[in-house]
Amino acid sequence: MNSGTWLDELNGLLARFSGMGIGADVATLSLCELWGIYCFLRRLAEG
Repeated sequence: MNSGTWLDELNGLLARFSGMGIGADVATLSLCELWGIYCFLRRLAEG
């Protein structure tokens, strides 16, 4: 997956799951950590 694509999707997932409070920490995370958050949130979104 293109890095721009999953990062864009991550922003949408962060908005969808904003109640989890992850969005405030995103600026301090590495790409590897962001990928982990992305995978976690995708699993939550898929049910």
